[in-house]
Amino acid sequence: MTDMPDPVRRFVDSAIGPFTITAVHSWAGPGRPAVWEVEAVDGRRLFVKHHASPKGYSRETFAYRYWTSALGESRAPTQLAADPATRAIVLTSVPGRSLHDQPLGLDSEWVAYRQAGELLARLHNIALPAPADRATAAGWEAEVARMLRNAAPILPPHDVALLRALTLQPPPALPEVVAHADYMPRNWLWDPHTERLHIIDFERTGIECAARRDLSRLEYRLFAQRPDLRFAFYQGYGRALTDGERRACSAYAALDAVSALRWGQEHHDDEAVQQARTMLDALRAEPTVAGSSSAGEGEVSGA
Repeated sequence: MTDMPDPVRRFVDSAIGPFTITAVHSWAGPGRPAVWEVEAVDGRRLFVKHHASPKGYSRETFAYRYWTSALGESRAPTQLAADPATRAIVLTSVPGRSLHDQPLGLDSEWVAYRQAGELLARLHNIALPAPADRATAAGWEAEVARMLRNAAPILPPHDVALLRALTLQPPPALPEVVAHADYMPRNWLWDPHTERLHIIDFERTGIECAARRDLSRLEYRLFAQRPDLRFAFYQGYGRALTDGERRACSAYAALDAVSALRWGQEHHDDEAVQQARTMLDALRAEPTVAGSSSAGEGEVSGA
């Protein structure tokens, strides 16, 4: 979406006064929010985000209201206004460019990933009320069954067998935290002038165990290929993964790989397909399955 809908435009005008759209930053694909960079009449550079679903709007506005301050001053945008009727929010800008499209030198990259670990630790360390015990063996079995049904048409049998083996047992019960749930370099903005990292996009932020998405995606989409960045990240995070977290990460990564592959193929998203391939390659190399008769063979079918 490039044109701002009239109801959103009226809301933004009521919140900040006259403005000019200067750029569009929306990601292609169904169900994704539209994002516009705007300039207010007083010269401020701001962002308008129009959520496609009430869930994304609710999660993001809640995160900005209660959680992002834990990251530190100016480490995340500030929510200036929000409108549930249009599901639109107005945000301040933070300096920097996404690491998704900003290659860094090795020294700067190491510093950026160390800060990424520090900032995620701040989010994960937010105090929460005593959590309800929501995970059940039956719930895990249902998730795995759905994953295997989705995997069968798009992966060769030996990869389906690998995923079944990795998810045979439910992941260990782990503490719940405030999880960003899309904590990837595209949502990390690096300012080379100050050498500070900033975090954006909290539409998926919620309460779940850290291994469900935040840590498993880092492990299997990034760190399997870049162990030097893993070291930098966990130095910032303040600790290494526990054995239970490692086991949980591999189980959740199995679910995530199939989900990413299916999405990528259905919506012609080459990046999602590549992420799925990267995760599957890393899962095949797991010590517990690397020696199996079929785990290391084959490619993603149809990708």
